[in-house]
Amino acid sequence: MKVIYCAGELGRTILDSIRRTTGLEDIAFIDDDESLHGDVVAGIPVLGSMSGVRSDGTLIIGYGANTETRAGLVENAEEEGWGFFSLVDRDTTTAASVSVGEGVYVNGQCYLGPGAKLGDHSLVDSCVNISHDVVISEGAVVTPGATLAGNVTVGEKAYIGPNATVLKQRTVGENAVVGAGAVVTDDVAPGETVVGVPARPIS
Repeated sequence: MKVIYCAGELGRTILDSIRRTTGLEDIAFIDDDESLHGDVVAGIPVLGSMSGVRSDGTLIIGYGANTETRAGLVENAEEEGWGFFSLVDRDTTTAASVSVGEGVYVNGQCYLGPGAKLGDHSLVDSCVNISHDVVISEGAVVTPGATLAGNVTVGEKAYIGPNATVLKQRTVGENAVVGAGAVVTDDVAPGETVVGVPARPIS
């Protein structure tokens, strides 16, 4: 069984990708919102909470709004004995040399270029363009419409906002945030938030 944590918007998107990409129907949600327990969402049962359901299947985290929270959910799942699966939507173009870690989700209509590396539990949402030799580190989130040029490195738990662009050979540091629509022309320091065109730190 494939199990999706969180029956919200991203969880339902992952469900659609699983159905479209694999045809699998042996799928369930788990969610810590007790009001959902026993309900059916998008035709799929919500079995219970992460700690209250036996880890018989493999899990993917359907939450991406905050990278620290996402990392905490991964840690909780590991403590509960869950294994993880990865999924690249069938509508994404993927070069043969792309490396995909554990617990990764890539939504549809993306491009993953030659030599790109997606670290464990990273998330790439729809319509993202990832060029050659890009490294997306563990737990990083890249949101819809973003473009990462060649040899970009995105640090652990960094967050790339919608429609942002990171120019070639730039590094976005660990826990950094790139705002929506920003154009990154220089490296972004760890923990820094940048916005604008060109992107500048928020003071």
